[in-house]
Amino acid sequence: MPGKRIVILGGGFAGARCALALRRGLPADQAEVVLFNRENHLVFSPLLADAVGSSLNPMDVVVPLRELLPGVFCRTEEVQNARLEESQIEYEGHDGQLRRLAYDHLVLACGNIANLSVVPGMADHAFALKTVGDVAALRSHVMEQLEKAEVCDDPERRRWYLSFLVVGGGFSGVEVAGEINDLVRSSRACFQNIRADEVTVTLIHSRDHILPEIGPDLRAFAARKMEAAGVKLVLNARVALATPEGVGLEGGTFLRGGTIVCTIGTTVAPVARRLAAAQEKGRFITEPDMRLRGARNVWGIGDCALVLNAHDGKPAPPTGQFAERQGAQAAANIIRVLSGQPTVPFRFKPLGQLCSIGGHSAVAEFLGLHLSGFVAWFIWRGVYLFKLPTWSRRCQVGFDWFWLLLFPRDLSHLRTRTTDRVSHAHYEAGDVIIKQGDPPADFYVVERGEVEVIRSSAEAPEGAIVAVLGAGSFFGERALVNNEPRSASVRARTPVEVLVMGRNVFKQVSSALAPLHDALAQAINRRTDNAWKDQPAAHDLLARTPIQQLLEPVPQPVLRPDASLREVGKAFANSAHDCLYVARDGLTLEGVVTMTDLIRAQSGGAAPETPVSTFMAKDPVALANDDNCATATAVLREYRIKTLPIVENKNNRRLAGCVRARKLLGYLLEAQP
Repeated sequence: MPGKRIVILGGGFAGARCALALRRGLPADQAEVVLFNRENHLVFSPLLADAVGSSLNPMDVVVPLRELLPGVFCRTEEVQNARLEESQIEYEGHDGQLRRLAYDHLVLACGNIANLSVVPGMADHAFALKTVGDVAALRSHVMEQLEKAEVCDDPERRRWYLSFLVVGGGFSGVEVAGEINDLVRSSRACFQNIRADEVTVTLIHSRDHILPEIGPDLRAFAARKMEAAGVKLVLNARVALATPEGVGLEGGTFLRGGTIVCTIGTTVAPVARRLAAAQEKGRFITEPDMRLRGARNVWGIGDCALVLNAHDGKPAPPTGQFAERQGAQAAANIIRVLSGQPTVPFRFKPLGQLCSIGGHSAVAEFLGLHLSGFVAWFIWRGVYLFKLPTWSRRCQVGFDWFWLLLFPRDLSHLRTRTTDRVSHAHYEAGDVIIKQGDPPADFYVVERGEVEVIRSSAEAPEGAIVAVLGAGSFFGERALVNNEPRSASVRARTPVEVLVMGRNVFKQVSSALAPLHDALAQAINRRTDNAWKDQPAAHDLLARTPIQQLLEPVPQPVLRPDASLREVGKAFANSAHDCLYVARDGLTLEGVVTMTDLIRAQSGGAAPETPVSTFMAKDPVALANDDNCATATAVLREYRIKTLPIVENKNNRRLAGCVRARKLLGYLLEAQP
């Protein structure tokens, strides 16, 4: 078997163990073992929570793959695809060019990646717990929250800083909740202004019990011990959304907290998603010997593969102990194939389950024994200490744990700059995004939903709505350009997604991009110019007049999104309106198309069959029946439009009618003495 090349995608427990077993079982002159992994290290994920709680240094839970796998060609290029029918992989080379590499056998061990997008806003406002980078960021954030709480003079805000929300009651969620609780409460003695009753660590789980993987007695013990240590359990609760202020549960309950950790939500790695192989629930379907169904030289192991365990006939769970055994046995089967011997099915009897719950306590089902408390914690540490792949890491971790028995946890953290960034944020209706009087920090672009700009004054201390902004609009520019406090508050009118640009990034982009600079200048002039300074009575009249009083019927016909350019032209020819609305069901507003949009599409070479959905204004800003005419005037002026759609209320987009600038002007003229 000269010149055989075995390629492994993924350097987790399964991939690393497979590579190690292949290198030990095959002479170097007979087979080349190549392992692709984006990071050049193996992450020992069972100890990530310890690193969050400062029980370990984050670098102690990683092992360099080159050190772990001597003789294996380790590569950090990102694999883009695998052409199974050609026995080749495509990867992005060091110069960014797409290249190919042929293989004799391919092992898919690419695992899963975090997918916080399963819950609206979670990806924007929560910390994941998958990588060492996640751990370092979360640990630094926890310490920064303590530092902020120490100097905060607002009791309510201080409690918010000291509120930590952990989503998911499996092993990862329980362990990280316990570690954060231990870290914060044990560190409190080093702070002068933080009381024990101000610290809240909440574990949120969708079932009626935590740790569903273990027996009822042990999980009941775990729940009691965690609650006694100060962790609050919120069970039978599903998180429906996340915002900068906390998480909302199904049913309407909102839990406030300055830190959100999400341990739920995974998805297949991008390369696995692109493969033309049979999958079930995001996992490759394999034969009993772990070859992909219908493949002769492609193998699937670890979290990305659905491997049946011949021991009990059930799918192997996505845990480290199963991944390691699958890696070793897949390597043995590949060696058998290369030697012309028959393969054997995967078979493994699990050794048990271990979970630390904080406070030198753990629960364990190990070798048939059910253990809890300190003894289980001691076994937990011993087992994981000796499961670390190298003696150097075992010594380092053992020393760190011994050190912690004698000395307090390390409270230092690295401060990172937060202004030079572009990120996203999710807000629910009613959430305040900017407060009037706050110092300038960020620039915002509305990606989805609507916000309302509210300005307080001596005459209107509660604030008046001076603008409503929808998708594509921006705010926060005036304070940044003029380096002055915020002149108005901005509040989410509906659930909204915004792009957030840090102050330094905003200044660099706006100064270099002339069109953006011009748009900002026009917006500042438009929003600072008080059109009513000479007509306060007219403004007061409009503010007292509900939109419903000047409401006109919905312009007809209401178009479907698939209406063609030709049909839109005929609709305008037979209508006296300058704009028409688009609604799939004839009721729910999806877009607005104007004569200008129609002419632009025609002059741009659009075919007569082009659907209106491609050239309409999608998700246009709309006011509700209970808004007033002053707000309508502000929106008409902001967007320089003549007709404004009106919906039934802020919570839905069902069309109620429209308000025209001409009707507003006529109303004012008639009302003047």
